Amino acid sequence: MSGVDLAPGVDDRRLLSEDAFRVLRDAVVDGTLEPGEHLHDDELVAWLGVSRTPIRSALDRLRGVGLVELSANRYTRVRDPDGAWLRDSASAVAALHRAAAVGVLPRLDRRSLDDVVSSVAAVRPLVRRASGRPVTGALLCCLGLAVGGLAARSPSEVVASALDVAELRLAHGLLSRRCVVEPGVWDDFAASSVAALAARDADAWGDAVSQLTRRVVATA
Repeated sequence: MSGVDLAPGVDDRRLLSEDAFRVLRDAVVDGTLEPGEHLHDDELVAWLGVSRTPIRSALDRLRGVGLVELSANRYTRVRDPDGAWLRDSASAVAALHRAAAVGVLPRLDRRSLDDVVSSVAAVRPLVRRASGRPVTGALLCCLGLAVGGLAARSPSEVVASALDVAELRLAHGLLSRRCVVEPGVWDDFAASSVAALAARDADAWGDAVSQLTRRVVATA
């Protein structure tokens, strides 16, 4: 662990807890805190420079998201995703993208539709350069922006909130299990997703996302 400088003099517990949550969340997802690693309050307090209260609040939130496992008086550890957990996370992400598409596609204007198509196409060079190598956080961010082109336009706060959690879980699983996105897999998604957009078919869009996530998860 390396020191993290949180703003000095901040006495708002909710803000401290939010800061601690963001730092710990990012550390889990990027592997700074490794899958299966046991987390000790004293070490986290020293690392983040905050009291135990915001640390425990942040860990409780991470448990709710699914990134941390807590057993009272026994251990607190980073979740080590297994295949079933990863597949469930992928299914949840696909279902939420389908739900977002149902609300967005019927009313989406042509320019916005073209923007989504362009964002999907723009990612291919990145996928090609990463061929055969485990995904990185930077690549997942780019993929998420492309795949999330419809969800980002959804007016539903419920879907958006649920998708944030599901994608966080999926990112943790894909990174920790060193999954791979091959160009052919992305090309198949691009073709099927563009067809779904042209037809304004939310179910077909959901199927395209589902197929993409299943094939990437299968490389774990």
